[in-house]
Amino acid sequence: MDDNPFRFVWPVDQDGYEVERATLTEPQGLGGLVQREYDFIRSRGGPLRFYRPLEDDGLWLRFAHTCGSHEGVLSFVKEFGLLTGSPERLDSFLGTAALIHRIAERLAAGEWLAATKLFANSGLPTVKEAILWRSDRPEIFELRLVPVSLRDALLHQTGEAITGNRRFRRCRNEGCPNWFRLGPRMEAGQGRRTYTARREFCSGRCRVAHARRQRREAVSNA
Repeated sequence: MDDNPFRFVWPVDQDGYEVERATLTEPQGLGGLVQREYDFIRSRGGPLRFYRPLEDDGLWLRFAHTCGSHEGVLSFVKEFGLLTGSPERLDSFLGTAALIHRIAERLAAGEWLAATKLFANSGLPTVKEAILWRSDRPEIFELRLVPVSLRDALLHQTGEAITGNRRFRRCRNEGCPNWFRLGPRMEAGQGRRTYTARREFCSGRCRVAHARRQRREAVSNA
């Protein structure tokens, strides 16, 4: 990480999060009101840990595949924090994850127009402009769009996956929830962009763990 104070960062409560049920009064029909109960996720007010979500360009896919259940949402929140702020309705997590999951399915099927339409109807991400400097050349400044919240960052990554024709793969190591981007390359003499398919693990640690597991299984089956 560089020390640019304007780069997007997001907090995680190190004391964790809890679910509580609350009743909201909402408008209904022509001037009517109705009371409905919702589950909210609330931070416990502990010390904050900050990280930079956009440094993990596969985070949008991890979110989409993890947050399909209440348990998955709580697991994600514990590591990456709330989408917008505390307290936050749990069903908003499930809805956003379901939307991004549908977009990912359309992309995997090569249905770019369908993915674009889903994204356009998602409630587009909110961003702000910021001037950033490059960590390798601090004398160079760039005007960038910076997400306002984690939800905006995840939708921003989703939009980049659509417009950049990006390809991702889930880590092959058993139990690892991480996704990583497959890098582009140009085919010699073809002028055509293809994507490397050799990478199978999100990190060297996962590659080593997978190899060790395979050795143990080979010994036990011998």
